[in-house]
Amino acid sequence: MGVRIKSAIAALCPSPRLLSYSKSPILGTVPRSTDLSDAKVDVEKHYAALLRAAARARSVSDGKAVHCRILRTVPRPRLYLLNNLANMYCKCHSLPHALRLFDAMSHPDVVSWNTIVDGFFLAGLTSDALARFRDMFRCGVVPDEFSFVGILKSCDLGTGCAVHCVVVKFGLGDSAFVANGLAEFYAEFKLLSDTMTIFEGVERKDIVLVNSVIGLLAKAGNLQQAFTMFCHYALAERLQIDRATFVNLLSGVELRRLGLQVHGLIIKIGFEDGAVENSLVRMYSNCGFTYDAHDLLLYSKSQNVISWTSLIKGYADHEQFSGALDVFCQIYHNGMLLDDVLLACILSVAASSECLALGIQVHDVVIKHGFELNYCISHALMDMYAKCMSMPEVLKIFRLIGEDFNVSSWTILVSGYAKCGSSMEALKTFYQMNSLGINSDSVACISVLIGCSDLQAIDQGEQVHAYLIKSGYDTDLSVQTVLISLYSECGRLNEAVKLFEMMATHDVVSWTSLISAYENLGCREKVFMCLKQMLHAGIKPNHFTLVSALTASTKLTSALAGKSIHAAVIKTGLEEDKYIGSALIDMYCKCGSIGCALRYFSTASKHDIILWNALLSGYAQHGNVLEMLKAYEKMIGHGIEPDSITFLSVLSGCSHGGLLDKVFQYFASMRDEYGIIPQMEHHACVVDALGRADLLKDAINFIDEMGVTPGSTVLRTLISFCIVHGHVKLGLASVAKMILLGQMDSSAFVLLSNLYAIEKKWHARTKVRDAMEVDIKNAKKVAVSWIS
Repeated sequence: MGVRIKSAIAALCPSPRLLSYSKSPILGTVPRSTDLSDAKVDVEKHYAALLRAAARARSVSDGKAVHCRILRTVPRPRLYLLNNLANMYCKCHSLPHALRLFDAMSHPDVVSWNTIVDGFFLAGLTSDALARFRDMFRCGVVPDEFSFVGILKSCDLGTGCAVHCVVVKFGLGDSAFVANGLAEFYAEFKLLSDTMTIFEGVERKDIVLVNSVIGLLAKAGNLQQAFTMFCHYALAERLQIDRATFVNLLSGVELRRLGLQVHGLIIKIGFEDGAVENSLVRMYSNCGFTYDAHDLLLYSKSQNVISWTSLIKGYADHEQFSGALDVFCQIYHNGMLLDDVLLACILSVAASSECLALGIQVHDVVIKHGFELNYCISHALMDMYAKCMSMPEVLKIFRLIGEDFNVSSWTILVSGYAKCGSSMEALKTFYQMNSLGINSDSVACISVLIGCSDLQAIDQGEQVHAYLIKSGYDTDLSVQTVLISLYSECGRLNEAVKLFEMMATHDVVSWTSLISAYENLGCREKVFMCLKQMLHAGIKPNHFTLVSALTASTKLTSALAGKSIHAAVIKTGLEEDKYIGSALIDMYCKCGSIGCALRYFSTASKHDIILWNALLSGYAQHGNVLEMLKAYEKMIGHGIEPDSITFLSVLSGCSHGGLLDKVFQYFASMRDEYGIIPQMEHHACVVDALGRADLLKDAINFIDEMGVTPGSTVLRTLISFCIVHGHVKLGLASVAKMILLGQMDSSAFVLLSNLYAIEKKWHARTKVRDAMEVDIKNAKKVAVSWIS
């Protein structure tokens, strides 16, 4: 907490318990502690200054401390002070407190209404913000410039255009401040022509409006137009440019060459101050030259927490996580004052790298410096733990936030469950969120749609789709892509294709989603047709697209189609991608062209475990056991450590090749030498090898000594060899075990039917067949609770 506000609050509220709510730093200048009994002191202005400082620092605990003192010392606070209180709670994301204050106001003015509308927007409740804006009109309160600029942030395109009409009706169209808000609104929807129309329509343009439009053009990638505007207003119009001009100009620079030109101009004019240098650090980082950014900062005279945060973010954005961590450790050990933005940034590094150990250490720093209840930090902590698959910690922080949680808190919770594979929990949380009246955003909806796909819960998915249409999120490209995946995963290909055709624009992700849908549902010819259309549309496929196409070629066993895809891989420059390489080797092997697979493998510049596994699997599929074992030894000789997939191919190849001793040798090596815990598939390979050798008693002993409950794969393998070798009693006993373990499925019924056929028990066989048909007819969908 800043020294001045700490002393001020101490003077206002000497209670140690109240002051212990928070130790977070307060940014900004606030009045010094004074003797409040002095009649000359305007107490309410003093309180208002403290509330504004708490709002800037997003410190609700400090704001509550001031509020407590106000209740004790100001019996009838003026509307001015109440507005500051409401603003503090809104800025600190404590909307329920702000609403209680607002509802208690006898005659709220336009500032009161603007504050509460902004509060709803900050909480992510855009529809509620619009509803309150309409209520303001109904109550006869005349909106001002701030009202219109504030509400535009909550509008979709249609509503925003309607607000624009009201702006013109109120005669505020020529206001530079309102024009700035409208320009930003249209730029948000990538309508730069409308942005420029708004800009040109303002007769008296000020530097704030010019700077804003320069920034909007730069961020949209129209750097040439941004430079032209800069030169026109700086030179021809002789408008007094300021540091914000360069900050906005630098915001969209992604090419170092252009950045160097702007940097040179800054040096020439002499604008090398803190804000501009921070933007330069950010620019070099965005261009991928993080080391240049680091050097610039080291020689800068204005090193501060903002510039160091920009550098850490630059490292993180380019996945240079060790560089980001080194910078943080350096400034932490140098004793630099930390703020919530810096700590949130380093937490995002832990989240992106999925390094739980780093996240826990940063969490300790957060607690040590008293930031745990900070809104920004608490959400960064939730996000970090969710991405590190530690949902119990996410729930702890979620409960700690208490009544201050909002749509962001719930979205992180839903997304976390979806990422961890807890699809049912994601659905339940989504239901709870909506039942509390918190409108889900597109991110939460995307997460719950992924959960619906995993659960094959098409009914729930359709109702989420209906909610998306109602909320206006159905036009979002990411949402549309996930919906295509949902319908295709649930076997509703026609709906998936209709959604794709209804999309206004198609990017590589949406095309890939449709191609994957066709591949998953066996429409392999459609895969190639879509890929051709995608290429004709000028969209470059990514590695996901090409892997799906190669998988389709593999399943068609069409080497000709596979070679065509290989040519597309070379043309797009993705031949060195490890996943594409693996898919190419797999395709050539399964199409019977192991020579082509070997040629590709030998020309690859980097042989990692994924490529080696693909080659070993190819040898195993072709029965080239000796070549497979040679390749395995060669891989070990190159220092590549095998994984569970490696051993699955080796064990399968040795089993099919009748090399029982080798099966046990590699099984022991996997477990004892490499510390890999055998999965059910590995156990099934050993049972398969023993079954081929007619050593079924040894197979039974092996299963009993597994140390885990045998899976259906293991027992089905055993039953298959009981049928081959005529051991009916042993086979029936194994079927009985499957029934006890609840593992009976259609394939197990077929095996039981075959066992009865060996014994010529035709009546029993018929009963099994009938039972299997009934079981298939009565197959239930996964039960899920619905979202209101």
